[in-house]
Amino acid sequence: MKSCIIVGAGGRGKDCYAPYIKEKKLMNIVGVAEPDNEKRKEFQNKYALADNMCFSDYRELFAKDRVADCVMICTLDKQHVEPAIMAAKRGYHIFLEKPIGTTEEEVLELENAFKGYDKVFMTGFVLRYTPFIEKIKEIVESGEIGDIITMQLNENEGFWHHAHSYVRGPWNNAETSSPLIVAKSCHDFDLMMYLLGSKCTKVSSFGSNSFFKPENAMSNVAKRCTDGCPYEKECQYNAIKLYTEGEARYFVHKFECENTRESIIEALKTNPYGRCVYRCDNNVCDHQVANLEFENGATAVFTVSAFSQKNTRTIKLMGTKGEVGGCMEEGVIVLKKFNDMSTTKFNISHDGTRHCGGDGGLLRYFATLIQNESGEPDTWVFKSHKAVFAAEKSRVENKIVKL
Repeated sequence: MKSCIIVGAGGRGKDCYAPYIKEKKLMNIVGVAEPDNEKRKEFQNKYALADNMCFSDYRELFAKDRVADCVMICTLDKQHVEPAIMAAKRGYHIFLEKPIGTTEEEVLELENAFKGYDKVFMTGFVLRYTPFIEKIKEIVESGEIGDIITMQLNENEGFWHHAHSYVRGPWNNAETSSPLIVAKSCHDFDLMMYLLGSKCTKVSSFGSNSFFKPENAMSNVAKRCTDGCPYEKECQYNAIKLYTEGEARYFVHKFECENTRESIIEALKTNPYGRCVYRCDNNVCDHQVANLEFENGATAVFTVSAFSQKNTRTIKLMGTKGEVGGCMEEGVIVLKKFNDMSTTKFNISHDGTRHCGGDGGLLRYFATLIQNESGEPDTWVFKSHKAVFAAEKSRVENKIVKL
């Protein structure tokens, strides 16, 4: 079994990837690099790691010769580039969480660093590895709907999810993290290229932060939902309701408190998630649309929006012989053919891991590459990131951008 070191014992590294790797015996976790002492110690105890394989700084790890077969870099977004380049210099197989960089310059730096690299380099583009997308890809490649002419892809964030991550949370400011379409949707751009099998050549984009700003606040609104806000009963963004009994309860584990109503409310009094959504330091878009043209002549429209009830993705591909699409979270794909006007419905199941089975599929694929010592740097990851940064440039500069 190949060996693995987790760099960044946070939400993805500690709570998502490592448990599945251990449960399925995909790799042997032998080390961790994590600056938070408590998280590092917790991870060490859970995976019975030696003291000399636990690092408070990834620079300590990469100062050594290679001590494992691969590293999984799950640090904060702005800490992706440096450890990835350091790992490459030491000859590790590398998994790098998305986005690989928070600026176009960082992406170009990584692309140059990995030219000719003979080890595995891949990114957390989980959507490729969902059974839902695998089935759509199979239908597209079978030729049943002919040549793809256009695609529609919607990322419906969920009002509660956007409020948590992109208004109150760590991805709410482009200067400290990255623009919404980069942080949230770089793997959607990858997905469009993956299904079409073609590079994006031209993009335009529009969007803004229209709703989550001070001028939309009601009069006398409290700075925190725990301050006795007069609108607490009618506001759908009431943090107390969302985190104690609403959809956002899923995120409570990030509060590092007991999972009781009293403890959650106490945490909301001081953490960022108790703030009024109209009184935060957010500046990323709450809705954005991108229009893409591809090398093979196909076009696509991508929309990401905070204003949906559920957190879902819906997709539709229209070809010369038919159309196929569906909702990923519902696990339903509908294929419609033109020649006989037939309709076929597929019900798709998955292994229960996050992103509709994408997390499990991605980890199994990565482990297989490592096991086979397959030198397979993923060059498409650079193309998709360039396209998403081009979309943001188009939005900011109000112009069509050619790639």
